[in-house]
Amino acid sequence: MLSILKNTADVPAHERYHFKPLRGSSHWWALGNLRGHVTGKRILDIGAGGGGIGRAIKGEGPQQLVAVELDTRSHGVLQESYDLVTTDVLPILEMRFDWILLLDVLEHLPRPLQYLQDLRSLLTPGGSILVSVPNVAHWSVRFPLFFLGSFEYQALGIMDGTHLHFFSRKGFLRLCNCLKDTKITELSASIEPFELVLPRWAADNALYRALLPVRHQLARTLPGLLAYQHLAVIRAS
Repeated sequence: MLSILKNTADVPAHERYHFKPLRGSSHWWALGNLRGHVTGKRILDIGAGGGGIGRAIKGEGPQQLVAVELDTRSHGVLQESYDLVTTDVLPILEMRFDWILLLDVLEHLPRPLQYLQDLRSLLTPGGSILVSVPNVAHWSVRFPLFFLGSFEYQALGIMDGTHLHFFSRKGFLRLCNCLKDTKITELSASIEPFELVLPRWAADNALYRALLPVRHQLARTLPGLLAYQHLAVIRAS
């Protein structure tokens, strides 16, 4: 456990957390919600990593792009796409945003509910928060626990050694429904990014691509078991 934390801390956020706009991923889902709806809007990207989302939407003319990234080693990369880069939300508490991105962040925080409630105050009326969290009940965690009676922390993924909280579907919904004057307007699921671990020949072919929408539909149908991440759009009234 300690070695995992040390090794991952040695890698800057923009190198550790890669932009993955692959079909069925949380980044693909987030971009699907943002594209066509960001012109003239103010966008806050929490845990921006290498800034892939910002680069992808900057050409659509948002009014302002703000990134919050704790790892200052990644700020130089982020400043290429974002208008403002900070390590915390404290300097931007007086600002308001039409979109807040909270992708794979809450599981790293000691008080995720409190943080989500604090972000609510930064939303404009009608603004939305895009949230993703890993699914601790995913088959890749559930089956080894059931059959072997154990689980192992990893450097990345659902069992990332830096995660402080773990979410099931019910726990995620309970968290999202705690925000006042909001409603969940979309609930979805991501699928495993096998493209990152399979040989190129196995993932770059017509059969694999044809199976992607099938896998995605199955994950949305059986999210408790097959969702790699739980995804939600929370809109302020």
